[in-house]
Amino acid sequence: MPRNHVLPRAVLIGLVAVLAASAWGLSATSSREFCLSCHEMSPQAEEQRWSSHALSADKKPVACAECHLPPGFGPRFVAVKIYSGLKDAVMHFFLPDGSQPGGGLIRAELQPQARRFVDDDNCLRCHRDLYKDARGEQAVSELGKIAHDSYLGKNGQARSNCAGCHRNLAHLPVFDRRLDANRAFAERIRKELTLEQARAEQNPNEHNQKEEALP
Repeated sequence: MPRNHVLPRAVLIGLVAVLAASAWGLSATSSREFCLSCHEMSPQAEEQRWSSHALSADKKPVACAECHLPPGFGPRFVAVKIYSGLKDAVMHFFLPDGSQPGGGLIRAELQPQARRFVDDDNCLRCHRDLYKDARGEQAVSELGKIAHDSYLGKNGQARSNCAGCHRNLAHLPVFDRRLDANRAFAERIRKELTLEQARAEQNPNEHNQKEEALP
């Protein structure tokens, strides 16, 4: 084979290998298991377990990336993935845990930015009809219709994304459980915690094994 053909072929093979490795890396680091491998995510994982967004309509667990990364695998996905990945790495390795005195991960301060990373297109994949409830069975309230008219540009123009109005649907920090809008979710968490505590008292060995298995 002529030498001038070897170099382009080697470059092509190398480029394909880099692209394949990058695609695999982006996919692997977007999995629920990878997200929950950091101890900071344990509270969010527990809250989601008891939320209305724990399972999809077909009863499959909802992965973190299904809400927190743009759909598809285009430039927006890659840009958000790189930005959020670098941000999370810095927070994990260089900031103290906010659950400890003097910690840097304060959820109340992180919430507004976190909501920006819930892409509306992700919400609309499941909630296709904004004038029906989540199950697509009943019409939304009159207030909901007015709000969604504004979101769709039929009655003014909304300045908020979906998560800006529909807050605390998958995660509910302790400090927001007192809010009236979160009453049902907070009550569900309270009941589940009570049941888990009762089970732990009856089977302490099994409870300790679950605690050790948490990330």
